Amino acid sequence: MHARRRQLTTHVVADAAASSSKVIIVYTKPGCELCDGTRDRVQGIIDRAQFMPSAIAEWHLEERDITSNPAWAVYDMEVPVLMAVGSDGREVRLPRWPPRMTTDKLRQHIEASLPQ
Repeated sequence: MHARRRQLTTHVVADAAASSSKVIIVYTKPGCELCDGTRDRVQGIIDRAQFMPSAIAEWHLEERDITSNPAWAVYDMEVPVLMAVGSDGREVRLPRWPPRMTTDKLRQHIEASLPQ
């Protein structure tokens, strides 16, 4: 059931990202619990941002499995990795964050790092 929910969420997120020019990418790999937690936290931040003033409200999340593309294998020992693709199309790596960072602090960390 969880795998099915994750698959559906990924497709919905990918469809939403296709309609927007501002995308936050999370590079993940199968079996990575930290990746799953990061994806869920960032998606939750984006979802909540729709109801309050926030720079992240106009961004969408896209999940990329590094095992599905050889070019993404460079992130193997670093996942989860967050990248942001702004309206100019540049992919910018967001700085690493402590895994125990509160969700509110993570939101502030991401917002401060997003390209304009």
